[in-house]
Amino acid sequence: MKVRGLSYQKGIFYIGRQHVACAYHEKSRLKSWLKPLSAKTLLLMGKQIFFSMPLWFKLLSLTVLGSVFIPKLLPAYFAGWEGLPYYVLLYFMFGTHFIFPAQLRRYHGAEHKVFSTKGVIRRAGMPGIKRAAITNRYCSTNTVVIYFGSVLVLTVLISCFNGIGEPSLALASYGAIAAIPVVAALMTKKGFRWLENLILRISYWLQIHITTAEPEHQHLLASIESYRKLAAKEFPERLVVKRPIRIKEEKHMAIVDVTIIPIGTEGTSVSSHVAEIHHVLKQFEGKITYQLTPMSTLIEGELSVLFEVIQAIHEVPFKHGVKRVATNIRIDDRRDKVSTMHGKLAAVQGKLAEKTEPAVVSEKEIEENAAPIQK
Repeated sequence: MKVRGLSYQKGIFYIGRQHVACAYHEKSRLKSWLKPLSAKTLLLMGKQIFFSMPLWFKLLSLTVLGSVFIPKLLPAYFAGWEGLPYYVLLYFMFGTHFIFPAQLRRYHGAEHKVFSTKGVIRRAGMPGIKRAAITNRYCSTNTVVIYFGSVLVLTVLISCFNGIGEPSLALASYGAIAAIPVVAALMTKKGFRWLENLILRISYWLQIHITTAEPEHQHLLASIESYRKLAAKEFPERLVVKRPIRIKEEKHMAIVDVTIIPIGTEGTSVSSHVAEIHHVLKQFEGKITYQLTPMSTLIEGELSVLFEVIQAIHEVPFKHGVKRVATNIRIDDRRDKVSTMHGKLAAVQGKLAEKTEPAVVSEKEIEENAAPIQK
C-alpha cells in the first residue's frame, strides 16, 4: 500500500489512494479527521498549511509573490523593472525545504520515523518509533536535490552553447522540471546505482541536518494518530498485532548414572567429595530429581539440563584441590515413552511380585491330583 506523508507546522497528513487523514494540534489538543481525496479536501489542506505558518514565513511568501507579479502587472510604477523572473517561484517552492519552521521540522521527523518503523504503528510502540531512523529514501527532499542538481548541470551545459547569462539560467531552471521524472526513473536502473547513491547521500544529509528535527512526544502522537486513521480505512490489516505462534517444545526426560572419582587424593575415602557434589545438586532442585546409591548418583531431568549438571558436579573435586578427576557417565534416554527412575523401579518390582505370589490351584485340579492316591 503506497502512502505519502505531508507535514506542516501543526500536524501531519497521510495520503492514501482514496482518502486523506490528518492529525494536528490546536491549543495543545490533538485533533484529527479523515476525508475522501478530492479537490475540496486539497483546498482544506492548503488552508490548514497556510494559516498554520508563522508570520515571517507568510510575509516572505507574499514578498516573493509580489516581487514576481506586481512589477509585471503595474510596470509604470516600477520604472522599467520587470520584477523577479517566474522561475524564482520554482526556487522558492523547492527551496522552502531549507527554511522549514521549527515545529514543521519536528512533525517532518515524526512522519519519517513512522515510515521507518517496522510492524504495527500504535501508541504502545512509541519507544520503538522514537528510535526509528529519521531519514526516508522516498522523502520529497530527493526531488529538491534532483531539481537544484539539474539546474546546476543544465546551466553549465546550456551556457556552453548559449553563453553565460540569465537566458541560460532561465532555460536550465525550467528544463530542470522535466529532468525530475527522468532522473527519478534512472535511479531505479541497475546501471545508475551511483546516481541513486549520490542523490540519497545528499538527501539524507539534508534530512538529518536541515529538513527534519528529532520529534517530541506530541509530534509522534500526531503522526501515529494520522497514520492509524488512514490505515483503519484503507489497509486495516496493518493494524493487526500478530501474536507469535508458540510451538510447544517437546521435553525429553533422561536418566543419567554418574560416578565421579577424584584421582591422587591422600586417602581412600571419597564421601566428602560426594557430599559436596550433592550440595551442588540441591541448587538444581526443581529441574532435576536425583538419588544417591552406594556406587553412584542417579539424576533424572531434561537432557540439556543434565549436561549442565554433569559439568557442574565434575568441577567440584577440582575446586577442592584435586588435580585429576575421572567421571563415568551412563545415559538412559528413551524416546518411545516417558521413562523415570520411579517408573523403572516400579516396573521391576511389579515383575518380582508376580514371581513371588503363590499359585492359585482350583479344587478340580486338587481332586484330579489326589484321585490316584485314593485308589
